[in-house]
Amino acid sequence: MITAHGGALGTGRNTYRYFEEMALHPEIEAIEVDIRRLGGRLWLGHVIVPLSKSKRIPLEYVFEFCKSYGKRVNCDVKARGMVRDVVAAAKTLDAVSNVYFTGAVCAEEVKYLDGAEAYLNSSFYPFALNEQNAEKIRDYVLSFKADELKGLNVNYRSADARVRRAIRESGLGLSVYTVDDEASLKEIVAEGNDNVTTNKPLSAYKYLSEL
Repeated sequence: MITAHGGALGTGRNTYRYFEEMALHPEIEAIEVDIRRLGGRLWLGHVIVPLSKSKRIPLEYVFEFCKSYGKRVNCDVKARGMVRDVVAAAKTLDAVSNVYFTGAVCAEEVKYLDGAEAYLNSSFYPFALNEQNAEKIRDYVLSFKADELKGLNVNYRSADARVRRAIRESGLGLSVYTVDDEASLKEIVAEGNDNVTTNKPLSAYKYLSEL
């Protein structure tokens, strides 16, 4: 899977322009949004929810978009304690199967995934991310006995080719972000990871077609 990072193709992160552009590319399988809470609701926002109400995008808009255009959405939760409410919102629109989580998902929230998938950032597991710890991390993830936990979400700059290979060989799935350097993007697409998140999704599909 190729995920278009929020703001891909120069559209601006968590903006209506981003969604307008993504609608023009049916080949793009998945989009990415950052989720924060404000006033008891879930909105898009990387560092903060926009101060201007006209620029605020509610999470429900994202699920309606994904249902309409047949795309998955990486819900990058920016704080703990959001998983249950994100899944509840997705359920109201029959969009749980469109959702996969990254970000601040914690152990206490696994029980709330309820069919939505998750690729886990390093804050989830109590081991350093390195080649030697790949099997320890796998065993920890498997100890939750949750089919929704698909694997790890790693920054390509902090997980080199050896670490990525060790993760895959351990049996965990792997999502790699945010790969924009062309040489690295071509290499990582060729590895056969579960997902690659990039601001250059069209380049990623070109490399995928050349395999």
